Amino acid sequence: MKRITVLFGNYGSGKTELSLNIALLLSRAKKDVTLVDLDIVNPYFRSSEHTAMLEKNGVRVISPVYANTAVDIPALPPEVYAAFIEGYTVFDCGGDPVGAAALGSLKTHFDAMRADCEVLFVVNTRRPFQESARGLSDSLRRIQESARLFADGFVLNTNLGKETTGEELALSYDTLKELEQKEGVLIKYVSGIKEALTVFFAMRPECTAERIEITPYTRPEWL
Repeated sequence: MKRITVLFGNYGSGKTELSLNIALLLSRAKKDVTLVDLDIVNPYFRSSEHTAMLEKNGVRVISPVYANTAVDIPALPPEVYAAFIEGYTVFDCGGDPVGAAALGSLKTHFDAMRADCEVLFVVNTRRPFQESARGLSDSLRRIQESARLFADGFVLNTNLGKETTGEELALSYDTLKELEQKEGVLIKYVSGIKEALTVFFAMRPECTAERIEITPYTRPEWL
């Protein structure tokens, strides 16, 4: 992972789960880590909802003023700007206009650090508007325009929550390969629980993407 990781994607893509896991992975590797929550689409699946757990594990959490409120206008605290020059930072950004626009407001900072940034588009083809390469391409274009950042790679993160077997990843691989050819952007990572990754790489041994093993944190008990 580069020093700054940006994760964006449509609702349900799993980028918040991925953000939590990447931040914790970096922290366990003895890195100084900050997680910035720029996602306000869903109050139940924000990375800042897990602040206590993250801070216990050495991850600093920055939540803009609109996080955990009904306010639609983001106000970025000074700590966000400091995150560009101190340690490792993970940005959890939704595909909604507000979250993406908040990311876009940081364009000059990203431009200055672009060589140290990795911008990733997270995909779960079992969620609405993510089933086809065409739909994903349209979503990617909209998010990139608002965020004013172009994706450096894709993360294949297809899952069905507790019903995940790993076959979902394998079946959606062709869709991501089509998107890869369409956009000229590579599939850089495949993420999922350990069992799902084992099934996927057994079914798709030709895939050379790096694996990210996920521990589920965001799924509430009522699901």
